[in-house]
Formats: sequence, structure tokens, C-alpha cells
Amino acid sequence: MNPTPPECARLAAELRRLRERSKLTLATLAEESAYSTSSWQRYLSGKALPPWLAVRGLCRLAGEPEPRMRALWELAEAEWSRRGSIRPARTGGQDDAPTGAEAVPPPAVRRLGRRRAWLVAVVGGVLAACAALAAVSTAGTGGGGGFHVSCSGAACNGQDPGVTLCGVEPQTLLDVVTPGGAGLEIRSNPLCRAAWARVWNTRLGDRLTLSTRGEPEQSVTVDDPSLVDAFVYTPLIALPARHAPLTACLTTPPGRTRLCYSAPAP
Repeated sequence: MNPTPPECARLAAELRRLRERSKLTLATLAEESAYSTSSWQRYLSGKALPPWLAVRGLCRLAGEPEPRMRALWELAEAEWSRRGSIRPARTGGQDDAPTGAEAVPPPAVRRLGRRRAWLVAVVGGVLAACAALAAVSTAGTGGGGGFHVSCSGAACNGQDPGVTLCGVEPQTLLDVVTPGGAGLEIRSNPLCRAAWARVWNTRLGDRLTLSTRGEPEQSVTVDDPSLVDAFVYTPLIALPARHAPLTACLTTPPGRTRLCYSAPAP
């Protein structure tokens, strides 16, 4: 088993400090948030990366300002991604069960430019970690410190946002928590003219789809217990013409409850 990334261990330690300072029990955290006691146990031990909404909720309960914890969380998410914890599960058609070999974990969704510089300024105690992230971020990129995405528009359909580098510095179009406690986002990258959806805090068998007018639907299924606490995301879908909405739907067994959320395309 891979050791907990140092940034994730630091975040977990800060979360434990906030909980202890506020004398919050796991039961109270579960009651006051959308996350179960078992999820909080994993977040506080560093075994799973907590969603930002969970961290923000603990900050609210503990009376802690958000900016410093947000910076710590961003660093932890970047390192968690680089270690391959974020990966696609099997994909399937709209009506068929998922088939075929499981996808290979993608490389990191790299953080570049001003965003990384801001994190370094806020969290000076993790300069060494930021330097390591910088080395990863600039590898294989184009001149002038930029990066080259490998697809655009319809050519991105069905491709992995990490492999294509479309996942670098994304725009978040939608950020919600479902009644069942899952986090769901729709993200896009204007350089790729493509979007994708991701979900976390899921249950085994959950299925996420992303659709828009005129493009093939993309989907992913949580088909492995290790994915329950990870970010699971769909393949890319080309941004629609004339700014038609993007719709992400999460279908949850056993009753096959289907919740859909839409966001306007950028």
C-alpha cells in the first residue's frame, strides 16, 4: 500500500487539530455534514482525501477561517492526483453495463502558473512539496512555461482529461452535493473546448453520465470499492455549439435513483 502523501498527511493533521480544539465528535460531524462517520474517520486519518465541502464544513463548525485550509486542501488534492488516486473507472454505453478492461490511471492533473504561486505564498511551510509539484508540472510542456493539450472539440470525445492535459487548470461550471451526500462537479477547459464531470463520496454501483446536445454521452461507473472515496470522472465531451447546457446525472442503485444537474456551457 502506498504511504499517505505528505500534503495529505498535513491536511489530515490540521483537520484533527480543528476537531480536537472544537471538541467535535465523529457523530456530530456526521450529523452536521453530508458525510458519514466512516468517511470522517478516513479523512481524519489521511486514508482518503476529503472533498473541499467537507473541509469547509469543519472550518465552519470550528470557527476557522477558510483561506489557509483551502490552500492546504489544494496542495493535498494536487499531490493525491499525482500519486494516481484519481482515475477513471470502466466506461459503458448509456443502456449497457460497463464492459472491457479497466482504464490505466492517468498522470497528474497538474497545477501551473499563478495558482501554484498563490499556494506557495499562502503555505510557506510546504515549499519543498511545491517545488516537487513544479517539476512535475513543467515536464513535457510547451515553451514559455505553458502546456499543450492534445485534443480540441469533437476530437476530445471519449478521451481522458488527465492524459490529454485538458484537466490542467479547469473551470468549474457546477459544484453541488446530492441529497445522498455525494459531491458532483462539471468542469471544462477552454483550450480543449471540452468538458467532463466528476463525483466523489459515492457508493459502489453509482453511475455518472454527462451529456449535451449533438455529442455522444459519456459515462463512468463506480465499480471498485477503492473508488468510493476517490474522485471518479467521466471521459471528455466536446462543448456544444450555441452554448447548449451540459447535464450530469448520477444514478444510484439499488432503486436506480437518478438525479440530474445542468450547467450552461461556457
